[in-house]
Amino acid sequence: MGWFFHLLGALGLFLLGMWLMTEGLKLAGGHALETLLGRWTRDPKRGLAAGMLVTALVQSSSAVTVATIGFVNARLMDFRHSVWVIFGSNVGTTLTAWIVTLFGFNVKMDVITLPLIGVGAFMQVFAPKERGRALGMALAGFGILFMGIDALKNNFADISTQLDLTLLSATGLSGIIWGFVIGLGLTVLTQSSSAAIAIILTAVASNMSGMTMAAAAVIGANIGTTSTALIATIGATAGAKRLAWAHVMFNVVTAAVALLVLPLFLAGLTLLVDDAGLGGNNSILLSAFHTAFNLLGVLLMWPLEPHMSRFLLQRFTRQENQPHPKHYLDRNIASVPDLAIRALQHELDIMYQEICQQDLNHTLGNSPQMEDFSAIMANISAYISEVSRGNLTSVHSQQLTAGMSMNHYLQNSQSTLNAMSALKLNLEGDLASSLQHWLENLNQFARDLAHTDGQYQHEHWQLQLQEYQQLKQRFLSAGVAGQLDLNSMDNALQFISLSKRHMEQLLQTTQPRLQLAQQHPEH
Repeated sequence: MGWFFHLLGALGLFLLGMWLMTEGLKLAGGHALETLLGRWTRDPKRGLAAGMLVTALVQSSSAVTVATIGFVNARLMDFRHSVWVIFGSNVGTTLTAWIVTLFGFNVKMDVITLPLIGVGAFMQVFAPKERGRALGMALAGFGILFMGIDALKNNFADISTQLDLTLLSATGLSGIIWGFVIGLGLTVLTQSSSAAIAIILTAVASNMSGMTMAAAAVIGANIGTTSTALIATIGATAGAKRLAWAHVMFNVVTAAVALLVLPLFLAGLTLLVDDAGLGGNNSILLSAFHTAFNLLGVLLMWPLEPHMSRFLLQRFTRQENQPHPKHYLDRNIASVPDLAIRALQHELDIMYQEICQQDLNHTLGNSPQMEDFSAIMANISAYISEVSRGNLTSVHSQQLTAGMSMNHYLQNSQSTLNAMSALKLNLEGDLASSLQHWLENLNQFARDLAHTDGQYQHEHWQLQLQEYQQLKQRFLSAGVAGQLDLNSMDNALQFISLSKRHMEQLLQTTQPRLQLAQQHPEH
């Protein structure tokens, strides 16, 4: 059993390196991920290119798929464009196979692993900028990943001399079936098609597996990666569910066609590789197959995508027709700070705008006619806590702190509105008109808050405070003069004080809103 634990350790090294590399690249290139996915995907071609580029950037198609589902779930991306991002990510992930093939099997590992880990560690510790430190983590991850590949290769060489592995050399239909099942199982177990492809490539480079079985395993790995997308849709919106099923349909259709023509496909690629002078290198042939297989999927989907999108847009409509709160937060993008903070900003702005638009006259003896934000506010706090557990720059931490602060002030404001609606006022004549005029001025001030600078807000609020003092004095005088019973006077004064507090809480959000919206200085 010693070989099993050695193999497990080698696989662990590879997965650890992949995780460090992906997390470092997501942190270092998070703004590029946000720009390419959130702003650049305006048509299918650009969506395809964005999917390829971002996946090559973060070296994880699963991360891009989950992030894209998060964008759709948060209503920050159109479904038709996001479909092509997913297709592009399938092509972009083939770069991992080429990295493993060109460097993992053709370069002496200790020549690159230790320098990469050393340079990465020094950058992580001494780099002056936080994104430089994140890039150092990614470089160290690259080094550990290559160390894992080397360990896998050595362990496979040992295993081939100790075990009967004739099954892995099976050809024909049985070889295709076994290869497909092995690739599918590896990806589901590791939740990483890149890890599965690396294992398959290592098996081929060690002459443990035949090409037919290895190619079928690559197809199975592509099917297995859809499990990550399906898991990400649990509790998601209809658009996100459609996108996950688009991912499944892309991989299933591509896999079905590739399996049907697998012998011819491999024969054609073998001729091309031989013509390029690389004949006999099975790992290069398998990497070429991985790329060609996913490009085949894009070609197949080019005419089929409009029909597939129309079909999916008719699905999950019952969920869309059900009432649901506005929702920009999504756990799928919580691991990418730039995306998570953008979604948080959208969510808080929606709440802020709705509270600012609330007509304070409607709180006179009535419950506010607005959405109950209590559940959303609790979700925001939980979301910020989840994001804060990841790798963050100091600016990310400041923005999350600002988001928590803004959420706190909005919660106070909402609580104040509820307290105002609980007070019973019996006012008539000039007193009722004076109170209504005060509330109308506050309504206008609240609507102006989002569109004015700090100096204007300060000057205008001083005028409101003067009116507040005059209004309080008028109600006190009315109570002393007997024009208003003491209980009504007390309720009215409480109502006026609460209305002032409501506006003060909204004013307190000004600085956190600016901090939350600021751009990272290293962008």
